[in-house]
Amino acid sequence: MLVWSLMPAWLLAVAEPVAEAAEVSPEKGLLDAILESNLINIAIILTLLYILGRRVVGEALAKRREGILEELRQAEQRKQEAIERLAEEQQKLAQAQQEAERIRRQAEANAEARRQELLQQAEREIERLRANAERDLAAEQEQILQELRRQIVRQALRKVEQELPQHLNEQVHQRLIEQGIQRIAR
Repeated sequence: MLVWSLMPAWLLAVAEPVAEAAEVSPEKGLLDAILESNLINIAIILTLLYILGRRVVGEALAKRREGILEELRQAEQRKQEAIERLAEEQQKLAQAQQEAERIRRQAEANAEARRQELLQQAEREIERLRANAERDLAAEQEQILQELRRQIVRQALRKVEQELPQHLNEQVHQRLIEQGIQRIAR
């Protein structure tokens, strides 16, 4: 009787005509009685499953729902964290690009300054080489002029030595000596 009290009213309403039909017609065979009792048993089992299983299935579904909601919250949280990390990484990338651009500009400025310095150094070196060449040229010219003077003096002395004895007499000789002495005295 306890089982009948747990069954819903609709099941009892369905089961009563079946039970009455089984009692009224004894001609029905054993097979019909088994079939009818199987239907009743199935109805009872389904009712019990519904009553008892509803809570278990409901709890399982509620737990599953909570699990899914928790997974969704975690996924949303991971998504937010990923968005934040992406923003941070994009910011770092932008900073790195700015730094790279600053370094590139500085390198270009350094290269231009170094180029100017090298040009100035080359100009100074050219001036130094030009001055050295002019100094060497002037020294060589002076050396050549001195050599020419010596040769001229040597040739003049040879010519004088060749011609002097022919033109030199005692009076000329005496006069040259006096002129030499007067020059030294001054």
